[in-house]
Amino acid sequence: MQIFNTIINTPDGEINHTVDASFDNDGNLHFAEHDIGEGVLGFWGRDEYEYFLTIPQKEMAKFVIGSFTTSFNSPKNISVSDLRNMCDELKIQYSSDYWM
Repeated sequence: MQIFNTIINTPDGEINHTVDASFDNDGNLHFAEHDIGEGVLGFWGRDEYEYFLTIPQKEMAKFVIGSFTTSFNSPKNISVSDLRNMCDELKIQYSSDYWM
């Protein structure tokens, strides 16, 4: 399910930025962050980049409370990277990966 979509303007061009989230059959939460466009090319050397973050089901309660705390106290939209940093701070286990 798409939970966020925006166009980011950079000096190298536009980036179409989307975030999808879904649960698997085991209750693990999966985020997929997808950037595509000329702005990505200027940053990564390719015009497409994907980042993945998975929160195991056993960490879900801590993750939800941490997400509320992070988002309610943030003056800006939070990103998947912000959620990963929150997991590091709260010692919430996760796995991540990326594709370019």
